[in-house]
Amino acid sequence: MEHNNAKSIIFYNGPSEKSSCGYCKKDNSMYSNGMWASSLTVEAYQDMIDRGWRRAGKYCYKSIMDKTCCPLYTIRCEALNFEISKSQKKIIKRVSSFLKNGECEKCQVNTKQAEREPFMKYEMQDVQNHDDKMKITNTDYLFDEEQQSTSVIGSHDSTLVVTNKEDSEQVVSLNSNHNSETQKEIKKVKPGKGADPNLPSPKKKKFLRIQKKLAKDPSFVPTITPPQQKSLEEFIAENDLVSTKEDKKLKIKLLTMRSTSNSFEDEYAVYQLYQTVIHGDKIERCSREQFIRFLVDSPLKEQKSSHPDHPGYGSFHQQYWLGDKLIAVGVLDILPKCVSSVYLFYDPDYHHMVLGTYSSLREICLVRQLHNMSPDLKYYYMGYYIHTCPKMRYKAKIRPSYLLCPLKYTWHAIDKCIPKLENKIYSIFDESDDSQEDDIFPIDNILILYRGSLMPYSAYKKYGSKKHQDEHINEYKTLIGPKLVRQLIYCIMD
Repeated sequence: MEHNNAKSIIFYNGPSEKSSCGYCKKDNSMYSNGMWASSLTVEAYQDMIDRGWRRAGKYCYKSIMDKTCCPLYTIRCEALNFEISKSQKKIIKRVSSFLKNGECEKCQVNTKQAEREPFMKYEMQDVQNHDDKMKITNTDYLFDEEQQSTSVIGSHDSTLVVTNKEDSEQVVSLNSNHNSETQKEIKKVKPGKGADPNLPSPKKKKFLRIQKKLAKDPSFVPTITPPQQKSLEEFIAENDLVSTKEDKKLKIKLLTMRSTSNSFEDEYAVYQLYQTVIHGDKIERCSREQFIRFLVDSPLKEQKSSHPDHPGYGSFHQQYWLGDKLIAVGVLDILPKCVSSVYLFYDPDYHHMVLGTYSSLREICLVRQLHNMSPDLKYYYMGYYIHTCPKMRYKAKIRPSYLLCPLKYTWHAIDKCIPKLENKIYSIFDESDDSQEDDIFPIDNILILYRGSLMPYSAYKKYGSKKHQDEHINEYKTLIGPKLVRQLIYCIMD
């Protein structure tokens, strides 16, 4: 990636006041730390989610695991080793059946079991947009540039350059029939040229051959070759190649979304339907401002690969169109090592298509597709896992999946974590005696943005540090870790 001198600038809010939980619905039971991110490089945000942080718009939060009612464990899947289950195959076939026939087994919308977790909403007065106060206007103070360097993304074969522009609204089609590698030729059998009903089936023929060999040689040991399993891409390709009328053609589009984008109003209409029907929100709480702030705005600085088929890095909306009707949208972040799912919303009329799981399968396909162009990108992050929340059960079925240890920040197979979570909702998965993280980086070297000027914390203190400022900075340093503390710019406001 060509270094674009992008900076990651944050304002640390600290611990939030107790709030109601979107998972267990208890009042004043949820504890978290938060920060407003004016801008983040994709490398910085990758490191943040690997420490348990997650974003809602430009607001980033991290659960206070030992205090909150529902501890939030970061969960990811090894997409390259994904094992598709029978139930997941049935969901893809259900979608294919609907596309072919226009009919599908209907099921009543069950809001208690609706897939994908509730939207993490924060009151507007508690989450302020500080962007206008977080601009760098003065860099006269000397600082170590090496502290601001970012890691290189991908390989030499997938150098990143710039991003797609919002005014052009470039769209990447992700239907499998656009990918020659995954498309299989479908042979049409001419009338009268099909299987002869008077002859034994291929399976029966094989059995008869084995019987004949055993009759000639009783010591013969038949070797049975197990049938080759279809890959996820092959199932999805069959789904995409369904021959149907144009109004039932499923099209998948990946694009950067802005409030000025052509499909913005389509998305906002689907979002309102989803929030009011599936999550029972009042229509007045589903304002255009809220939608933009939490699902359109993003702090991620966009970067694009030089590979012609690579959509780039940053925040995207993956749209699901049925003909000219938008039925679902997956909000995604494409990062150096993963595709991170932010949120999904869909038209409740299509609840029977099990779009929560179906979109997850599509997103895993996206990871595997991008891996061919950027070898370091191989994980699918599904946000948070809460063992006591029924809405999270589908995540545990996406295998192989791993949970992040809230203390050591190491990854552990979910099957080994579940017995611990059955006994205690807050659990440490890594019980090794390894020493804690190296925190020798002094807080005086942390880069500060104050009144538009960039300076080390040691220089800021000459202005007269606020009461408890050292304590606040040390708390922040512990939460983001030794790597990020060297990358992020910490904004202090009067």
